[in-house]
Amino acid sequence: FSDAAAGTTGAVFLRIPPGARGEALGGANAAGSDGAEALFWNPGGLGRMAGGDRSEASFAYNALLESSYAGALAYARPLKDGRSVVAGGLVHYSAGKVEGYDRFGNADGDFTPMDLSLSGGYARRFERLSAGAALKFVRSTIAGSSGQTLALDFGVAADKVSMIGEGPVDVGASVRNLGPGLKVGSTADPLPFAVQMGARWHVSPQMALMLDGFMPVDSDPYPALGGEFTQPFGAASKGQLRFGYNVQRQGDIDGLTGLTGGGGLDLDRFRLDYAW
Repeated sequence: FSDAAAGTTGAVFLRIPPGARGEALGGANAAGSDGAEALFWNPGGLGRMAGGDRSEASFAYNALLESSYAGALAYARPLKDGRSVVAGGLVHYSAGKVEGYDRFGNADGDFTPMDLSLSGGYARRFERLSAGAALKFVRSTIAGSSGQTLALDFGVAADKVSMIGEGPVDVGASVRNLGPGLKVGSTADPLPFAVQMGARWHVSPQMALMLDGFMPVDSDPYPALGGEFTQPFGAASKGQLRFGYNVQRQGDIDGLTGLTGGGGLDLDRFRLDYAW
């Protein structure tokens, strides 16, 4: 749990849960996770769908450096008991084409490293508290070699646990990527295990602030801050503006590299989110 362990984990695509809303908040999404994408961030947040009559499907695409990218699909459905939610998800990551060389330094054609995870999750609602878990199948392929393993995610989310002034505070916590290491070829590496805890303060009906703490196995602990402004319009529609700051992304780089932003348009049955 320090920077001295940087670069020692495998399947590092699991370090970045998909979804534009959470990314725009700088990753400060432990307490605010809900809907189908909560499967990736905090499975406990799935429980917020319990008692509803709508299923939810989501698609996410993340354009990364050069030709690398990540895509994700998620689906969540409340059960008829009014307290349970089941979900499934897929994450696909491609590093783009990489030039290959033999041991003498001669070009040996290109290859495309790829990673994949398949998830199944379940959450249950207990009054203000929701708890959930997800089982993941993880597979990595690079230059003709591949390996696979299993991992577990756990999470809890609690609504209105306290008040700050007139605004209620929600809290959440998740444990992600708990499982045996991933072996590709002759090399085995541990998974990027991480613990995340956070709070969401509803400053007003339109404004919420988030503060999260992260403890990844391959980095020093660090905080992230997020904010979300919501403007309703119409009976069931709203627009949202979001910002975030993630200290871990700052590193030793000059400038505001930890700053994130984005927005969303929610038209009741359809929502579009963007993050930068």
